[in-house]
Amino acid sequence: MSSHRETLGWLVAVAVVFAAGCGRTPKPLTPEAASAKGEALLREMSKNLGGLQTFAFTATERREKVKGGSKSEIQTSRRVTIRRPNRFMLTTSGDREGAAWYDGKSLTLVANKAKVWARGPMPPTLDAAIDFLSDEYAIPLPSADLLYSNPYDAFIARDTKGGWVDTQKIGDRTCDHLAYTQEAVDWELWLGEGKRLPCQIRIVYKNEPGKPSTTVTYSEMDEAPTVTDDTFVAKVPDGYQRIKIIRHATVDDPTVRQTSGEAPPKK
Repeated sequence: MSSHRETLGWLVAVAVVFAAGCGRTPKPLTPEAASAKGEALLREMSKNLGGLQTFAFTATERREKVKGGSKSEIQTSRRVTIRRPNRFMLTTSGDREGAAWYDGKSLTLVANKAKVWARGPMPPTLDAAIDFLSDEYAIPLPSADLLYSNPYDAFIARDTKGGWVDTQKIGDRTCDHLAYTQEAVDWELWLGEGKRLPCQIRIVYKNEPGKPSTTVTYSEMDEAPTVTDDTFVAKVPDGYQRIKIIRHATVDDPTVRQTSGEAPPKK
């Protein structure tokens, strides 16, 4: 009987502790505290990510496309390798298979489905190249802000409002969830533990018809990949046809949509 009583006593004690733990709920942060916590996490992420000189990661993108009032989803996976201050290369699989190389002088794009390639001049640094891709070539860059040497400055504008929301699971990773609103977009960012590197980003384009969103999930981060100068040299397959890369493009030009649609989307 004694052993039974001890067992029952142990079970009761465990039940009490468990019930007490379940009864406690975290105290919600005030808007000011949530903003301050988000600010601190963003700055930590920016410092750590911007401080990586050579790194690689996989980005899995789900991008909504609105046509005729209905939404469809384009899925793409990219393996991206960065070497600051002026090199990147990526390979793309999924709906738009291809590759791209930037060598500090030019950008080369290869689209495998159409068997075409294009090359155009680029600025001499990665930061300037990111702006140039968007402004001059109208290539969508849903999460390029993370590739700047100072991601914080790229993310935060005068009209940015928001902060820390909660912690959530992205796959098997526990991540801090931040949410912000701006005039043209709403965006959420999930940051991992430790160095606070990105787990996922979601962007909603509020000014576009249907308010489509793009979600990019990051995985397989390598903070010291083995690369050489040859890693960033364009390798165009034999038999591919060269096409022109259009500068000063606008999304209102249907010809631009068709041409840019043949080339792999860039980060």
